[in-house]
Amino acid sequence: MDEYNQVVQSLPSWLARPLLRMPQELAGQVHELRLRVGCVPSFTVRGASCAPAQLSRELEPLQQMRLDPMQMEEILFTLCGGSVHTHQTEIAQGYVTFASGCRAGLGGRFLQNPKQGIVLQELTSVNLRIARERTVPLPKELANALQGHFIGMLLVGEPDSGKTTLLRSIAMELVRQEKLVSVIDERRELFPGTLGPQMSGRELDVLSGIPKGIAIQMALRALSPQVILLDELGGLEEVSALEQGLFSGVDFIATLHAASPEEAVGRPQVQALQARGALRVLVWLKGRRAPGEIQEVRFL
Repeated sequence: MDEYNQVVQSLPSWLARPLLRMPQELAGQVHELRLRVGCVPSFTVRGASCAPAQLSRELEPLQQMRLDPMQMEEILFTLCGGSVHTHQTEIAQGYVTFASGCRAGLGGRFLQNPKQGIVLQELTSVNLRIARERTVPLPKELANALQGHFIGMLLVGEPDSGKTTLLRSIAMELVRQEKLVSVIDERRELFPGTLGPQMSGRELDVLSGIPKGIAIQMALRALSPQVILLDELGGLEEVSALEQGLFSGVDFIATLHAASPEEAVGRPQVQALQARGALRVLVWLKGRRAPGEIQEVRFL
């Protein structure tokens, strides 16, 4: 069963039924499903937003659907498996992650509560990202760089350009090279599951569900990695967490949202890494219409 169908079946039945009419050849191409108050459900295919009627006649009933606030609340309740409370930490950060690794991004009105922290007051949109465990071939120059001591590497691209797919492919290459790899998977998207993936009879060490800065320190103290992988490099506090590893010979690979390599190197956290001599390779992805494909490998 395609991951699209698995995600759709996590929705209320009144919404799942018409969505499951998607022809299978199209379902495999959908990488986002967007649900908004007062709007028709829409799909992202090859980087473009599509209305139901644009994709298939079987989906035309969805063209008449306009989601209301009560339906959006039911959607969130169902996505949380009937227990919104257990997902409050994720919701406060604007998302919910399923066991499959697919993520629902949440939009709406949030409230900063002194006692409860950030609380979602009104849900107005849900963006369901369809995660598929696919790999992409690595260019020879990138595969060669991974064999040595590259210190630090950034995978840079716009949202939905396949950075996570590329990071997963790099993880598999490092395992083939018999390197010890710790994956910092805060939102459980890279390698969903409790034990991590099995590849060539070996396990990756996966730390998930906790802030990246804390997880990096845990990996350095207890897992003795040669390489640390993390999705979406955050602010300067995460750079500080990486410093201990950098000074002890541990390489790192991280993804970063940016519209261009020039924009990436202008970020404070990237400049901090460069100032420490900790960033040696920048990998630039082509973009939304060619997810996971590499435009350029730049050695700094």
